Amino acid sequence: MANARLLVALTAALLAWAAPAFAQTSQIVGDIRVRGPGVIQIQDQWIHLLDAATFERDEICRIGNNAYQCGLIGQAKLAELAAKTQYVCQVRDVSGDNRRYGSCLPYDFLTRAAIAGAEDLAAAWVRTGWAFARRGRSTALVGDEDAARAAKRGMWAGTTPEIDGEPSKELTGAAFAIDGATVRVNGAVLRLAGIDVPEAPQSCSMGPGRGSYFCGIVARGVLVDLTMGKKLFCRVERRPGDERNWATCGEANAAGTGVQAGVPSINEQMISAGWAVADRTVNAYLDLQIKADNDNVGMWQGTFTAPQQWRQGYR
Repeated sequence: MANARLLVALTAALLAWAAPAFAQTSQIVGDIRVRGPGVIQIQDQWIHLLDAATFERDEICRIGNNAYQCGLIGQAKLAELAAKTQYVCQVRDVSGDNRRYGSCLPYDFLTRAAIAGAEDLAAAWVRTGWAFARRGRSTALVGDEDAARAAKRGMWAGTTPEIDGEPSKELTGAAFAIDGATVRVNGAVLRLAGIDVPEAPQSCSMGPGRGSYFCGIVARGVLVDLTMGKKLFCRVERRPGDERNWATCGEANAAGTGVQAGVPSINEQMISAGWAVADRTVNAYLDLQIKADNDNVGMWQGTFTAPQQWRQGYR
């Protein structure tokens, strides 16, 4: 839709104009909401804790024969720690990564500064035993993780999924949709390469007089529909300085050795359906996005802010 295209273009132009500020370290003060495994929202911005993370909400740990959702508990523990006070977060960009990272300390409104001697939020989280050091970005909390493991605190009292393990270059199996751009196949969490989707709380407009809706939730539902009952074949890669597993996935052939001939990838189908946008950092699928826009399908029926810009506080 023309209005949607204009909004995305104008927001992109604003972001480009403001890029030098984002390239530097910035400071944000406020309440923290937990949005994912090591992902927090402070004011209107979504940032990843630089030094720590945990598992996805549905991932399973075990103590003996008893299974439990350690990712869910880990994220709840982070929320409990964050609820005690407001924080000041030093936020920075990392070259080659479209995520924003931050380190957060409790904030003193009287002195308008971090509380002297206070513990960093990520460090406190790792010491509970419900988070692990984000080794791909920093080694600052490796010692704290080792100490929590040795004391068998939190999830270290039993067994956990593999942390930051690099899966096979090719995976075949059923998919579980974590969000609109992330699936789990054979235990590996895969980010669909070349696409970006709205976050679950993101609201999009249906058009003049038609109200709004949570487009991130709809995007996940579309991905569930595209993958339900199918066996996927995924080609997986790692990018320098990025611990995520990037994948291009499609419906597997009968032998499970490749994708079915002539069938678009799941990545392409999400763009073509209008429930994902092209990831400009890798310059893929832009032609499919333009067609979806021209056909007024999915989010293009109304107006929306590009997901990456929405995470940076543009509304």
